[in-house]
Amino acid sequence: MLLTSVRTPISFQDRGNRLVGDLVLPPWEGPHPGAVFVNGYGPGGRDQGTWQERLAAAGIASLAYDKPGCGESTGDWTRQTLGDRTEETTRAVEVLRSRPDSSADLIVLLGAGQGGWVALEAARVGIGVAAVVITSSSAVGSFPLEQYRLTRRMSERGFASDEVALAQALLRERFRRVGAGEDPLSVLAAEAACHHAPWYRLMPGATPEEISYLARAAVFDPGPALRDLRAPLLALYGCDDVFLPVEANAQHLRGILHDSGHRDFEIVLVPGADHTLRVHVGPEAPYLVDGRYQHSEVAPGVFEFIVTWLDRHLDDVD
Repeated sequence: MLLTSVRTPISFQDRGNRLVGDLVLPPWEGPHPGAVFVNGYGPGGRDQGTWQERLAAAGIASLAYDKPGCGESTGDWTRQTLGDRTEETTRAVEVLRSRPDSSADLIVLLGAGQGGWVALEAARVGIGVAAVVITSSSAVGSFPLEQYRLTRRMSERGFASDEVALAQALLRERFRRVGAGEDPLSVLAAEAACHHAPWYRLMPGATPEEISYLARAAVFDPGPALRDLRAPLLALYGCDDVFLPVEANAQHLRGILHDSGHRDFEIVLVPGADHTLRVHVGPEAPYLVDGRYQHSEVAPGVFEFIVTWLDRHLDDVD
């Protein structure tokens, strides 16, 4: 036997989109436990670095695919709602579950950032996943999260409190108007007086399409999905994540799960790790660009911890 993972191109249909990705299998005969990667906000796709090969080495098959309009997939991710993404994830689970080399009752979801919300919603709708792993996923809704991020970006760059207040008011009005159905282009045009303000470029959303997507997601609250969750949950956060208040978020998440009676969960804070659970390496002084350390690697022990946790919970299902 050649000890290397087996990568198989795979495609499936979801609401008119052809989604294309890779199924990576362990190098021995199945059926295997399976994992579906659920990407976070923004363009993205099947490239998960070495994660799929590492899962395969641990005996877990995994499916990662290009988001609509990215890579080889058709469609447009900016036109999706979180409900659309949940249906898409459900379809991906069905595809993996239908394969003879995958164990139908041993499917897990791996959601990063906003993908963690999608994973929780997919588990909530009753697709029968064995476990959920989320990384850097907020326990509060989209709009409070965008408010926090905007305030932090501006404060770190030395903007005055009155400028922060103006930006926050503009953010609320932008999301309100786009959420009410106004054309994002006209909403942006109405902000013309602020376009040349030094802080304006820090506002979330780089294009009208992305602003429209964010406005649709602004009403989402992960609380109900967390309260309804029955599958085991592992949640990991980097202590140096500037995109969410790490300690407060962990406390809020723990409180929701305790209050709902959920007992099979673990919340892990990774020292020195950024939003992508990577730590700085090398002789240069560490610095973040868009919340990510340059010259970095996945924090030591993260992969091993996730695999050990999955192995324990998949054995429990057996």
